[in-house]
Amino acid sequence: MRRGQVDEEPVAAPSGMGRCPVSSAGGVVSESDFEQWRDNDVRCSAGKREFQLGRYMVEHVRNGYQFLTALESFRSEVEAHRKTGFLAIVPSVETDYADSLGELRRLGEIMTDAGFADSAGALINAQTIAIPFEIECPVTGLTATYEFFPVAFCRHAGAIADPLYDPSLSAPFLAINTTSDAFAFGMLVKDLSRRHFHCAPHEIAKRSDFERLLHRCATAWQNMSENTISMYNRVSAVPQRAVALSEDRRSWTAPHNDPVFAETVKETHSHEMPVVYAERLCRKWIAARFEGAEFVAGRDGQSGGMYVPVQDIVSELHF
Repeated sequence: MRRGQVDEEPVAAPSGMGRCPVSSAGGVVSESDFEQWRDNDVRCSAGKREFQLGRYMVEHVRNGYQFLTALESFRSEVEAHRKTGFLAIVPSVETDYADSLGELRRLGEIMTDAGFADSAGALINAQTIAIPFEIECPVTGLTATYEFFPVAFCRHAGAIADPLYDPSLSAPFLAINTTSDAFAFGMLVKDLSRRHFHCAPHEIAKRSDFERLLHRCATAWQNMSENTISMYNRVSAVPQRAVALSEDRRSWTAPHNDPVFAETVKETHSHEMPVVYAERLCRKWIAARFEGAEFVAGRDGQSGGMYVPVQDIVSELHF
């Protein structure tokens, strides 16, 4: 989530939660209300870009079977390079759950029902789900495995009084957001390659041109990430629950460990910025394209964070 364009300024809600854009029909989010949220309240620059390009799949799901059915449709779209993200909205109304924990259990039950976890309780206690997609790499043109990570978003994460307050993981509805940072970055490379070279990245003949394209894309991805972190930092009413950028801009911190599905305890974790992981991906793509090396995407971009002790937080952060 991240990057490039400047989003709308956050609007404070008296309750500490955003307006709930759901119709009265069983908690289903109406198309018009969803579009209003998408256009005005999505602060992730990369996510907003993918929505604008029509590359986000959005479905309502009520159980694991429906999630799996939608996921297979999403897989087909990813294989065709038509989609990069999948937002599964779980119909509900604000009064269904008293707090984030109840909402997370509901989302965990769906993933357990889908076969991705042994129990909802274990899943929401900091487990990570990695779903491998074997697809054509948008950069090298070779078959590669990219992992997609579902992450829980809920209403009460935006409520200041909630013990699991974390506005960067809040939405005015319950949802499971499934993405791959590495694949989305690869699609940005493909987009800019077609725009500037009028061909797919793996069709660029000169290594220098290929490397120049990757450098430009890595810079753009870093800028988009910084923009996203800045936007989310502004909306947090509690400094300890804000995301923040390190002084050297090589890492960012959050009150959660990305990309675990959910957590029942909030602790600060430090994560790599694109200047680290995107550059690593670029080196892998160059080696695969021009040196015959095997390409393994790994978990670049979503490799997980490192716990940051409270006493170290202030010295590390740059607001």
